[in-house]
Parts: sequence; structure tokens; C-alpha cells
Amino acid sequence: MPVDSTDEVRRVMTSPAVALETDLTLRSAASILRRNDVGAAIVVHAGRLVGMLSERDLVQALADGYDADIAHVAVAMTDPPRPIAADQPVWAAAIMMLRHHVRHLPVTDGDDIVGMLSIRDTLAVSDVDRIIQPRSRDAIQG
Repeated sequence: MPVDSTDEVRRVMTSPAVALETDLTLRSAASILRRNDVGAAIVVHAGRLVGMLSERDLVQALADGYDADIAHVAVAMTDPPRPIAADQPVWAAAIMMLRHHVRHLPVTDGDDIVGMLSIRDTLAVSDVDRIIQPRSRDAIQG
């Protein structure tokens, strides 16, 4: 069944969200992201959300000279963006990402983090075909 931008975030999110501890090394964190085929993870400490770690954060940490085998996730993580509720429409999540310049949002159901939404997930909606002009779509497809 096609998904459109009015559908709830829970229909397109990745669940469960990949979680990393703050004291994990950057190399271990990168391996976990790769193994789970995700571009970002939530960072937790004592069971609480304290940040996010994305591929971009890892690249920046390495470029800044951090040793991936010694440095911990805590040095590279960013503050978590405001989460989005699982029952919110996909279009609201896309607007939130644009406004806050983020590519990933933690998804909540009440106080629980139930998933992660990526900008790629928001593109899974069927209205993308209506937004992209046929000529542009042909260029994208190659």
C-alpha cells in the first residue's frame, strides 16, 4: 500500500532506533552504523537520550584529529534534535528537518523512543512523484 505525506511517521521510520552508549569508541560506533545500514543513531547514557551520532559527526571528528580507536562517542555526538511523535504526518517531519537543518529525527511514542526517521524515509512517500517533474525524474533515474 503506497504511503503519502499525510501518513504517520511510524509507517516509514526505522524501528527500533540504533542506540549507542557515550563511552563507545568512534570505531565501534562506525561499525554499528555500518552493520545496521543506518546513517545515524541515538546516543544514550544511563538509559536517557543525550545526543545523536551521524556519519557526518564521525567524519568531522576524524578530520579534527580524533583517534577512532581511543575517542568516545561523547566527543563527536551532537545534541539530539527535538523528537517527532510517531503519530505525526510525514510532511510535518520533513518540515522539521528543513527548519532545523537535520537529516535524522528520533521518533517517540509518549516518553519512549520507538524509531528513527531519516530524510531518505521522508522521500519514500508517493507524492514525491507529483513533486518531481517528469524531466527531472528521468535525469535522477539515469
